[in-house]
Amino acid sequence: MIIPINEVLKRKMVKNRDFADGEGLVEPEGAAIDVRLGEIWEMIPESKAFLKKLTRKTKEYKKVAEFVPGQDDSFTLEPNKYYQFKSVEELDVPEDVVMRFVARYNLLASGIMVLAYKADPGFKGQFVVAVINLSGTPFEIELGARWAQCEFHRIDGKGVMYRGQWKNGRVFTKEEEVQV
Repeated sequence: MIIPINEVLKRKMVKNRDFADGEGLVEPEGAAIDVRLGEIWEMIPESKAFLKKLTRKTKEYKKVAEFVPGQDDSFTLEPNKYYQFKSVEELDVPEDVVMRFVARYNLLASGIMVLAYKADPGFKGQFVVAVINLSGTPFEIELGARWAQCEFHRIDGKGVMYRGQWKNGRVFTKEEEVQV
């Protein structure tokens, strides 16, 4: 079952968001919380990546844009380039909840593929999501724009707390690491 927005706000599952700050939607609506674009990272294609049974290394990325409150900066996503978007908002997912991430439809209708995922119980921090421009043409996006939504789902019972290494907005692994 999706947790209603008023409970999400009361339990402070979304941080770093003042709904009266004028940066987009003032009052949440529907069954999800809109989140804003905080940073854009571009993949360095020539970097090495692998996934083994016990260890891994991801491609490397460089930060190409960052949201500054009060500024109206935009970034152009080039066709067929792979990016990662980092949220302005931070999550604090309690042990009885899992968060599902969904793209806003305008991006999908414009050929911008957002590769969604979830945040398990115990995940804390900004989240990072992969994005690729499949439209064939450049696409402009404003930093701080509402680009995705978070739905919070109640777990029937207790969830297993997240122990992974992707908390706090990490974008890539800097070196080979043992998987948790």
